[in-house]
Amino acid sequence: MSEQKTEFTVNPAVLFRDIKDAGAMFWAVLRRRFPIPWRSVIWGGLFLLYLALPLDMIPEALFLMLGFSDDLLFLVFVINKMRPDIDRYRAFRDTKRGKINNEEVY
Repeated sequence: MSEQKTEFTVNPAVLFRDIKDAGAMFWAVLRRRFPIPWRSVIWGGLFLLYLALPLDMIPEALFLMLGFSDDLLFLVFVINKMRPDIDRYRAFRDTKRGKINNEEVY
């Protein structure tokens, strides 16, 4: 399978949509409606591990809200890495809904 070249973005609207669709993608995987995107599972697991580790590049306990900035940056990085799988899920979802290129099929 060839990997698409996707552009790295920090646009909040795009990232919010990607995070929402990543959640929907993982929910579809759990319900066995979408094949497991292993790359995204690994990146998601790394993100959860990073959040759970007490060691941080900028510790929240010392720097309060500034400490969450490295977590947010890592989330942006992970979502951008997951984007090819998220795009595949969107195409799958739109096909299941009867949409092609965001237009209704009659």
